[in-house]
Amino acid sequence: MTFNQEQLHNWINGDREYCRDSYCRNLTGSKGFGEYIAGQFYESLGYQWIHHDFNLLGGNKPGKYPEAETILRKHFGDLRYESGRGYYPAFSQFAKTEEPDLLIFKPDFSEIRFAECKRLDTQDKLRESQIRGLALLKLLFNCTVEVIEIVDESKIQLNEPQPVVWQF
Repeated sequence: MTFNQEQLHNWINGDREYCRDSYCRNLTGSKGFGEYIAGQFYESLGYQWIHHDFNLLGGNKPGKYPEAETILRKHFGDLRYESGRGYYPAFSQFAKTEEPDLLIFKPDFSEIRFAECKRLDTQDKLRESQIRGLALLKLLFNCTVEVIEIVDESKIQLNEPQPVVWQF
């Protein structure tokens, strides 16, 4: 996904009232900008999104993120949601995982997806723990997971996107 320098400049200068996500909107400097760009794209397709304030693998206490918890329970059902939350206490001591940046969902809760956003202008790179988190969400919940590269439109290359291949 691309952005232009005016969008980045406006974001850095605090012009964020058009950002629907309160966590993202309240970050400082250029933080959250890539997630905002991805969120805007998904909004144009009829989705809604939450940056950071969700937890599906059980690292936080129930009720910490009530909006996301409601969304996830409506999509997955209580039993499936609760079983996923069991991952963290049972397995986190063996392998570090991180949940991705964005929870993306249809307003009718018919579809859930997750995305990790990487801005190329900041040389942000995928970490092994992020890949593990995406893989677990895909395997445990069978939902779409994506890695989104956020690129300055003046520096875009016309190469085909390459799949992420990671071996543990």
